[in-house]
Amino acid sequence: MNHSKYVPFLAFLLSTFGATAGSPLRAANSRWENLRILRPGRQIRVVLNDAKFCQGEFLALNDEGITLRQATGGQTYARKDVLRVYSKKESHRVRNLVIGLDIGVTLAVLAVKANSSSWFENTGMRDIGWVWPVGLGVFGGIGAAMPTGGWHEVYRAQPH
Repeated sequence: MNHSKYVPFLAFLLSTFGATAGSPLRAANSRWENLRILRPGRQIRVVLNDAKFCQGEFLALNDEGITLRQATGGQTYARKDVLRVYSKKESHRVRNLVIGLDIGVTLAVLAVKANSSSWFENTGMRDIGWVWPVGLGVFGGIGAAMPTGGWHEVYRAQPH
């Protein structure tokens, strides 16, 4: 049996996963300078030494502390009081939906192509029009439901 007709599909599948895998999140660092990657207006969460946390828009950073805008106004937290800082990641739901739809279309095309083989003619399973909506719905739904966004740690104070 000649399996060369599956090579383009496998190449497509591997390239899709390779392109979307991305690099792993870099580990949080205990260097205060790590916080310089934050841009003003970015949503951040600051965890203080007493386990309380504050959330708001990042405003500024200096060697003494970090400033964020909260509902009550700007608030600066001293560096010595900051245990961790998290940054909100963007959501990629639309991208994941498109990838899911792409996989659904690919699998539906393969099912239709396989349906044209002589085995299906002998079994009476010629009508597979249901493959398109099911493939798109299932894989598009899986793609849209994949968890994205969230918080990632940018800074973690060294234990004393």
